[in-house]
Amino acid sequence: MAAMTVALFLGWWLVTASEAQQLHRPSLSLHPSQAVSMGNVTLRCHLPRMATWVQLWHNGSLRFNKEKDKEQDTAEFSFAVTNLEDAGTYQCRYQVSKPLRTSKKSDPVELVLTGATGRSHGNLVEAVLRGCAAVLVFSLGLYFVLDARSLWTWRDESAGVTPEMPESVQLQGPSRTARI
Repeated sequence: MAAMTVALFLGWWLVTASEAQQLHRPSLSLHPSQAVSMGNVTLRCHLPRMATWVQLWHNGSLRFNKEKDKEQDTAEFSFAVTNLEDAGTYQCRYQVSKPLRTSKKSDPVELVLTGATGRSHGNLVEAVLRGCAAVLVFSLGLYFVLDARSLWTWRDESAGVTPEMPESVQLQGPSRTARI
């Protein structure tokens, strides 16, 4: 029975010690609010303890990695929202140096763009296709105008005498002095 009590006590102590090693999860807030139009936005990562590094994640990919030069309990990430790709889910996490550990990511914050008319890859492809179509239409129009001009010139030259044509190939018509 004593061995079982010792085993339970050691198990409890190990679980408590391992939980103490885990860092508390940070929280993330968005300013001015969750729904913003194009412009500047600030994401604040609120740290439960002082940290040496703070990371900002966007849609599962690391976007910013900031080294803390002084001890603060908040890290700010300010940037300009310039296109639709800036919208999405943001999270932060932090790292402490002694002992070296990294926290879990914060709960996600959703950045929603209102009235966004920014660039997206779909709009870029559409713009390129429209530009190519415009160049094609312009080229075909230019070709037909130049081709028609050459036909008009040929028709005008074949109808009468031009100064460049030798007299031997001039067309002969009925004489004005001849009477019928």
